[in-house]
Amino acid sequence: MKLFIMQRCRTTIKTVDAVMIAPGATRTERILGYGAGVFGIIFATVVCVLGEASSFATIVMAVVGFDLFGGVVVNATPSCSRRFHESRRSRWSAFGFFAGHVHMLVLAAALPEMPWVTAITSYVGILLAAVATTFTTGVYRCPTAFMLTSFLIAICTILQPLSMTVAWVNPVLVVKLLLSHLLPHSGDR
Repeated sequence: MKLFIMQRCRTTIKTVDAVMIAPGATRTERILGYGAGVFGIIFATVVCVLGEASSFATIVMAVVGFDLFGGVVVNATPSCSRRFHESRRSRWSAFGFFAGHVHMLVLAAALPEMPWVTAITSYVGILLAAVATTFTTGVYRCPTAFMLTSFLIAICTILQPLSMTVAWVNPVLVVKLLLSHLLPHSGDR
């Protein structure tokens, strides 16, 4: 029975790891991904404590920090890039990945520190930028992604003053999705 439980735990851990990092990820990719995620937890927690956020907000932001900082790194790894770019997924399938990233909307619903106008602008802006970048071909795809990333970060930064608790979320989310996930990286061009 003990052996069965240990095998189930290993299988579950490998499955979770394959989802969070990528199937076939190297040890270095795991260290970088989980290391960035842990940094995100620490960063978000410190910012919340300094900003005197509630315990609930601190927990929510720690989870968001893990996902966003870890995701920026993981999405740029060769194993994750192979998962999304070598399989030649359809453009609309990739769009579903972006549509599912409702972080800003969830934060606006859960935390008073996140204004709805910023959350909605960020969400819609990311979707529009993803479509525009996805349908840009050749050598102009990468510059388009960088241009739209800078526009979106600038626009969302000036919409409404944000508390330090949430001010960092949009820029990191935009980098994670538009630059780290959407663009192909080494080994898949």
